[in-house]
Amino acid sequence: MLDIEAITKRIAELENDTGSSPARRDLMMRAAMWEGHLPTEFLIAHGRDYAIGPDSYKLPRGEQGQCFMNSAHLAIANPEMIYVEGKMACHGIGLDHAWCVDADGFVHDPTIRDGHDGHISDYYGVPFKTDYLRKALVWNKYYGLLDYFTANKTAPKLYELGLEAGQDWLLAQGARPPRKPRKKKAAG
Repeated sequence: MLDIEAITKRIAELENDTGSSPARRDLMMRAAMWEGHLPTEFLIAHGRDYAIGPDSYKLPRGEQGQCFMNSAHLAIANPEMIYVEGKMACHGIGLDHAWCVDADGFVHDPTIRDGHDGHISDYYGVPFKTDYLRKALVWNKYYGLLDYFTANKTAPKLYELGLEAGQDWLLAQGARPPRKPRKKKAAG
């Protein structure tokens, strides 16, 4: 049974939390409202804040609205980049987003046109191994790693096993997901 009073109190506490980034506060509010929501709990457990640097928006821009695709292509084509998926705070609201980070942890966003104008305040997300990213794209036939429905062949194991073990699980599997057995036609 939902305890609306407790949820309202927790949200009020989170709104006044100045120690967390807006993207992380957004996740914590979601967790308070949707207890047991696996993608949110996974992001909180395995995510971290990433810094916006002077070169964060200097890369050539990819297609708008295709951050998961743009960032996956950037990470696969550039071994020094790490694919990250999580939340970006725009005007203080956490939005699902993907970007890359360099070895120093600075954001490189191939989708946002210019975040230096103040509307983007922070990034909070989970880093993924490039080999895992590559294989998950083949298995799911979809960009994005954390959505339970579109990444339905890989995300459940990631949530069940955790970040490292979940990635290792997929990397130990075959090149493609196992096929479902076909039903035999009745002779006749």
